[in-house]
Amino acid sequence: MLKKKLKMTLMAGAGLSLALTSQAVLAQQYDYILDNGTVVDGSGVAGYVADVAIKDGKIAAIAKEIDLSKAANVVDAAGQVVAPGFVDLHSHVDRDALDNAGLENNLFQGITTALAGNCGGSPLDVADFAEATKRKGLGHNVGLLIGHNTVRRAVMGNVDKAPSDAEQQEMEGLVAKAMNDGAFGLSTGLKYLPGTFADTNEVIALAKVSAQHGGIYTSHMREEGADLLKSVAETINIGDKAGLPAHISHHKTVGKPNWGQSVESLKMVDDARAKGLDVTLDQYPYTASSTTLTILVPSWAMEGTREDVRARLDDPETRARVKAGIIDNIRKDRGGDDPARVYVSSFPADTSLNGKNLAEISLQRGRTTSVEDGAETLMELVYEGGGRGVFHAMHEDDVKRIMQHPYVAVATDGFGPTFGENTPHPRNYGTYTRVLGHYSRELGVLTLEEAIRKMTSLPASRMGLKDRGLVQQGLVADLVVFDPETVAEVATFEDPHQYSVGFSYVFVNGKAVIAEGKRTSEMGGEFLNSNHQSD
Repeated sequence: MLKKKLKMTLMAGAGLSLALTSQAVLAQQYDYILDNGTVVDGSGVAGYVADVAIKDGKIAAIAKEIDLSKAANVVDAAGQVVAPGFVDLHSHVDRDALDNAGLENNLFQGITTALAGNCGGSPLDVADFAEATKRKGLGHNVGLLIGHNTVRRAVMGNVDKAPSDAEQQEMEGLVAKAMNDGAFGLSTGLKYLPGTFADTNEVIALAKVSAQHGGIYTSHMREEGADLLKSVAETINIGDKAGLPAHISHHKTVGKPNWGQSVESLKMVDDARAKGLDVTLDQYPYTASSTTLTILVPSWAMEGTREDVRARLDDPETRARVKAGIIDNIRKDRGGDDPARVYVSSFPADTSLNGKNLAEISLQRGRTTSVEDGAETLMELVYEGGGRGVFHAMHEDDVKRIMQHPYVAVATDGFGPTFGENTPHPRNYGTYTRVLGHYSRELGVLTLEEAIRKMTSLPASRMGLKDRGLVQQGLVADLVVFDPETVAEVATFEDPHQYSVGFSYVFVNGKAVIAEGKRTSEMGGEFLNSNHQSD
């Protein structure tokens, strides 16, 4: 599909040959022309057939026909979609960007920008992270949030108490420094340690610091099960009181007793927006979540150090309380009412457990598959060091309902896994292609144009990226070219390490990081500093 334009030379007369060669170089005004593709520009409007030209990292021209002789490279995009590169609002690539900087799992599903530092966890020093990515290079662009859990742990440790005035001021200072260094806002993980120990007022005060710097507030809320609606209300309240946009991360309803609550949670968002509050959400398109195995353990039991946790599990009376809390979480929350619905994705102490569910591990350890025995097995896994899991505890109807809400963006909640290592959630490889292939093309839950809007202009606007998210002349050439009939997720829960298919080209800052369906050597990404965005 790529046609290299060769320099013209004449055998007779070196001077004339040089002159013609120079003229040919001058005639090549563009680095690439994407020829005759269907442009779905990210705004939500119907696609149209046009040529798109790239020059010096920008979209230089969009027209029905552009002279192909003016391009160094021509991509035959006939029958394919040309769209803005996808913007992943909820990413954890900060965990891996310095080790797996190519981020191929994301590139093959069309991601060109990821906002990392979510769920309250981020690098503490944004400037140091930015410098490190510049040295290492990035496959795609990465922006950063400053994580509340990271800040609280640095100041207070993993303790269940309110901060002193001095500690609160120190936390606010760290958030301010991160914002000055280019963070896009504050993230919380109020389900996780130590953020779960913070009250709402602590978070509001920190969110106000983000607001003072033009930032946003994103939250993995306290609960996504029984107290989902209380948590949505808290998130909206924080945004309101702090005076900044509030964003609900990976919106879902977990646990059978809570299925269907998305009707009310989305209405709460609509009501808040009707009052003038800026509230948005994101979602990954699966009925299973993925996080640490300790998500099933009551937060009070996880306070302090690993030794503190083990001491509680060694005490019979306290262990019984912990077990009761785990049983409740298996029955009503992430456990899906069945230990067989909880899979180990990564367990460093014994990698042979990766890919097995809690019921299987219980049988392996001489127990039954009951919820009670599943709780015993989980406590053992926590005692042995813990790990990560995949939790099948959501309903498809909620997934579809949330997906169709106009202010819900598509996002991975993924990271940059080492290919072939552990058994991570397939969302790391197939979030965007699953929406395009399964939910849009096969099920018709979203139109193609609406799906792409939720992947591009909606998340770009949430980040305040004024130069990305649309196919528009003058914007940065973060672009994707894919076949709408074949684009698909390949990764599965059983075999997640499989790249998505259907993308022939992915451009990051005008560089072809995917060409003819294959990864190139280009590292087109940059660290995005929130303070350096275009006006």
